[in-house]
Amino acid sequence: MLAYLRYSALLFCSLGVFFYGRLAVAEEPGGRRVALVIGNSAYRTVPQLPNPQNDAEDVSAALREDGFEVIEGKNLDRRGMGEALGRFARAANEADVALFYYAGHGLQFRGENYLLSVDSAPSDEFGIPYELTRVADVTEALNHTTGVRILILDACRNNPIADRIARTGKSRDISMSRGLARMPQSEGMVIAYATQANETAADGQGRNSPFTASFVEQLKEPGLEIGQLFRKVAVGVNQRTGGRQTPELSISLLGDFYFNRSETDIQAWARLRDSADLPALQSFLTRFPKSYLTDAARARIDVIERSRREEELRGQLARYEEERKRAAASADAARQEESDRLAREKKERDRLAAEQATARKAAEEEASRQRIEQERRFSGRIAQLEADNRKAKAELDARSDEQARRSKDDADRKQQLQERDRLASIEAERLRAAAAEALRQKSAADRLISERLAKLEEENRRASAELAARFKSEEEMREAAERERAELTAALEAERRKATEELRRMERARSEASTREQKSEPQPSAPSNQVANLPAAADILTMPSDTVGLARSITSELDRVGCYVGSVDLSWDSEPTRRALKEFGRAARVDVPAKPTGSFLELLKARGSRVCPMKCGAREVAKDGRCVAKACPRGQKLDAQARCVTDPAVRRASVNDAERIRGSDIRSRTRKPASNTGATGRGRCFNFNGQSFCE
Repeated sequence: MLAYLRYSALLFCSLGVFFYGRLAVAEEPGGRRVALVIGNSAYRTVPQLPNPQNDAEDVSAALREDGFEVIEGKNLDRRGMGEALGRFARAANEADVALFYYAGHGLQFRGENYLLSVDSAPSDEFGIPYELTRVADVTEALNHTTGVRILILDACRNNPIADRIARTGKSRDISMSRGLARMPQSEGMVIAYATQANETAADGQGRNSPFTASFVEQLKEPGLEIGQLFRKVAVGVNQRTGGRQTPELSISLLGDFYFNRSETDIQAWARLRDSADLPALQSFLTRFPKSYLTDAARARIDVIERSRREEELRGQLARYEEERKRAAASADAARQEESDRLAREKKERDRLAAEQATARKAAEEEASRQRIEQERRFSGRIAQLEADNRKAKAELDARSDEQARRSKDDADRKQQLQERDRLASIEAERLRAAAAEALRQKSAADRLISERLAKLEEENRRASAELAARFKSEEEMREAAERERAELTAALEAERRKATEELRRMERARSEASTREQKSEPQPSAPSNQVANLPAAADILTMPSDTVGLARSITSELDRVGCYVGSVDLSWDSEPTRRALKEFGRAARVDVPAKPTGSFLELLKARGSRVCPMKCGAREVAKDGRCVAKACPRGQKLDAQARCVTDPAVRRASVNDAERIRGSDIRSRTRKPASNTGATGRGRCFNFNGQSFCE
């Protein structure tokens, strides 16, 4: 019976750290540091790990900040891991510190540890030594340096590969244990495990495993010796896992090693404690805000600032004393000079006393004369000021009268505007009534058309029996009806053009009347036929009186050049007007002003013909500058796509007409005048709402 294979599976998410060397001593300051960091997450044959790739990225960044030259590899296959180890061995040959970090799957087989590349897939125990990477190969790469050697393994300890090999049953000696076996001690070796031997490590729920998170955190702390660093890492792991995971540490170094060689707060304070460099002390507070020495630094800053203030005060006192002495000496000299000056002045005064007595009398006489002259000038000036005051008061009274007259004129103008608004309202009400009457008449006309059509349909049914005997008469009648229809169509088009021209003439007249009204004052007694030319009350209230006429003239001109769609709204700020202005500006390629201006009106008047392109609907066509309903030839109608197609119903109606008309008086039927709805008489066809109808 074959002996059972002994191996233990490990899933890389805990951290094992291995320092190897021959009683390595402390690193030389400024020595070269190299590191190989590998993180395998995207495994192809075993479950993927979420954290190793993140762990490798964060550890690489932290090591670079601590001065390491980092060779970084993520999701490497077996060939990639071999190439990375080769590069690392060459770099470690001339380095003072060599570090290897690995995060991913791994397992223990026959007492030796193996690392899994992302393409590793051993089917049994025979493939393990040949398809996996030995940790012994990593230690061989580390041995190329004579300085500090560091091995970091970040692994979860329950590997599904071990379970799969155990289920195959191909080994004759199979035994499994939890976690990694404790490695034998050797000279110059330091080993730190993420957890106790034969125990599993937690994978963690965040970005990193608990051990890697604590390790990266401590790498940022300056001045931590490697043993102290990993003891703090162990405390952090224990707290993160709630006591379920405790790292294990063994050190055999003769000297000290520091990952982060930056100056510590204690070292910085020892350098600055007796310093008077205020910026350096303030920089200490910025660099070490959480240090227990910040209070001492602040106290030192206060002492320095207080000392500087005292020194400044002493300097000021010395300057004040020196200035006081100079002032006292100057005062003594000034007093002596003043005494001499007073003596000279006394002598001079005695000499001038006689001259002054003589001159005083002459001066008094001259002063009396000048005072009399000045009083005379002052009296004239006062009289002039009183006259000016009376004149100004008269002007002020005149201005008050003018202001009162203007106020009265404003009140009269306001009353006229109110009367104008009232007349405009009356005219608007009349127009609304006329529109309602037109709508009522249109409804009545539509009703008459419907009744006429129904009657025609009934007559068509009665005349259908006479079609065979009167076919020849029907052909003659059809030709006569066609001629009369052409004549009536021409007459209708002429009337329509005439009405269009009349409408445009009325709009131009209304625009010109608006311009004349703008230039003159409104009269309450204006004729009723001018009320229609008045702007709406809302326009008068919202627009200055000098722009109302311009706005109305501009809207009329916009309609003339074909840019106004719908009924003309005389308000400048209405939506149809703004849309018409935008269309004109786009078609004429000019800038449209925000308010009505005379120059813009002249620009519109200079356009002699249509500017904006005509836009007709799908069921309309452009004719004589207007959009009219599309008409189809006789016997056709518009379909849903606005195309003329043959209408079977019209063809049957024509046949029925011919039969009915043969039995009646052809002359009386063909001479019947056309109705208001557009029909041309019995025996004729006409268009209504885009469709053809025949009587």
